[in-house]
Amino acid sequence: MERAAAGGWFDRVILDLGRQMRWSFLPPLMIYFSAGVSGLTAIVGAFFVKDYLDLSAAFLAGIGFWAGLPWALKMPLGHLVDLIWRWKALLVWIGAGLVAASLAIMYFLIAERDAMIALLPAQVWYVISALLAPAGYVLQDAVADAMSVEAVPKLDAAGAPIPEDAEKAMHTTMQTLGRFALISGTVAVALLNIVMFSGVGALDGAQKAEVYARIYLMALAIPAISVSGVTLASLQ
Repeated sequence: MERAAAGGWFDRVILDLGRQMRWSFLPPLMIYFSAGVSGLTAIVGAFFVKDYLDLSAAFLAGIGFWAGLPWALKMPLGHLVDLIWRWKALLVWIGAGLVAASLAIMYFLIAERDAMIALLPAQVWYVISALLAPAGYVLQDAVADAMSVEAVPKLDAAGAPIPEDAEKAMHTTMQTLGRFALISGTVAVALLNIVMFSGVGALDGAQKAEVYARIYLMALAIPAISVSGVTLASLQ
């Protein structure tokens, strides 16, 4: 009896999400997944600051404040997205560009350090990178939230209006899948970080730098994932 009840719950709560999945849900889900994957560079960023930069705790706290400011402005930014909704694809591309620029700066700052510090001090490059990434992520997140509402159809395949209860259920499904995509991305990068940092403690400085640079290079896939979402949306 208990096994049957558990199986029924699993079918209603988990498997039914897959049955309710629609092609129109995929574009915002790709952006949510890329947001989850964004944590890939969190650990390597902390090691980079410790190993390569001489920054005080107060200075890092100040960077944290300015890096968090875009998220505090997400609500008015979401209103702006609604006003220029026809350009949503461009907004995602701009966000991806900001994220890619941030990751590229960190990659070259590790892999081509001498060339980078010949242009600007390493601390300045780090601050620029730390401010670009959150601006890009919050812009994409605001667009994804709006896309998740648009992804729910108003009409069925026959062109008839979808009942209100069914529409509400699809909105719930969309939001649930969005959280699932976000969590899946977070879990994926946690496992990847375990693999990537395995044995790093035994490496010398140059070898550690190679590992750090490789992680940032891999992270350039993050903006590509988010852009693939709007590319799919344009094909629908």
